[in-house]
Amino acid sequence: MSETMHVRGTVQPNAPHELWSKRNQQTTQRPPSGAHVRCEFVHRPLVDDILVTSWRRMDDRHFSVTARWPHEHGYFAPHRGRHSLILTGETIRQAGLLLSHTELGVPVGHHFILGDLVYTTHPEELDAEDGPTPLTIDIALSDLRIRAGTMTSGRFDMTMHTAGRFVATGHSHVTVTSPAVYRRIRGERLTARRSLGPLPPSVPPRLTGSASEHDVLLSPTDRPDRFLLRIAPGHASVVNPANDHVPGMVLVDAAQQAAHALTAPDRFLPYAFGTTFRRYAEHGTPCVIEARRLPSALSGTTTVQVIGVQNGEPVFMSTLTALDERA
Repeated sequence: MSETMHVRGTVQPNAPHELWSKRNQQTTQRPPSGAHVRCEFVHRPLVDDILVTSWRRMDDRHFSVTARWPHEHGYFAPHRGRHSLILTGETIRQAGLLLSHTELGVPVGHHFILGDLVYTTHPEELDAEDGPTPLTIDIALSDLRIRAGTMTSGRFDMTMHTAGRFVATGHSHVTVTSPAVYRRIRGERLTARRSLGPLPPSVPPRLTGSASEHDVLLSPTDRPDRFLLRIAPGHASVVNPANDHVPGMVLVDAAQQAAHALTAPDRFLPYAFGTTFRRYAEHGTPCVIEARRLPSALSGTTTVQVIGVQNGEPVFMSTLTALDERA
């Protein structure tokens, strides 16, 4: 994400609920806390793709959100008896969007620019049960910037629990733009759309940790540590055909697949995942995905860094850390 995408905030109110007193004067109604989570609140077109289920205000800066990880789903389902690490990131994303729209005055239709997405899990809690996994998420807000009663940027820190057990902790930082500002940012790229032409060949699914070729986001090159991004048809839950750029969650999943491929045939099950987004990943331009091992700060772990590049410019950088199986 480039710096030109930031929108400067102005005076921060004493409490987020003040946003609603201003917006209510404009006849905008605040959804009741815990109301039905609509698709537009989490930017997903299908009800089956919604992971967060309710929310509750605890005080001016703290909220409680419930979520449910599905046991059966075309994209979010467990693989080999284990919930995907991507599911943690998508839950953080959805919870932040939900609160932004319902508690922080952001109108549906505004655009969110994800600055980073960082989380650490307890690997044993990613084992899938026989049914959906219920979650409680404690959320703290910080670094809020407000303009005209609407959040323009903020940080969401989250802690996830299930049945009293700690599952994960993480955070994301987002910037919000109005449709008019977004049109200026994107310019002629606003009308760009994903090509529906034939897909390039895929890296073998067994190398990327994917269930099938339908889910592989990488195409091979002449180097085992370098790939090209391919938008697989199995990712309909995170690829909206109306998007004018490649969604951030697709890049996150591609990074995980690249780390798997680099470390194959070893079994790479990361417990920590951090991604920083530099700029939009554009349609119609090759996106090179490069992976390399880094020295691990902790013994008994393997760390991989994945970088996405378009036209020689960095798009994102991810760092993944996994426990060594022999550790």
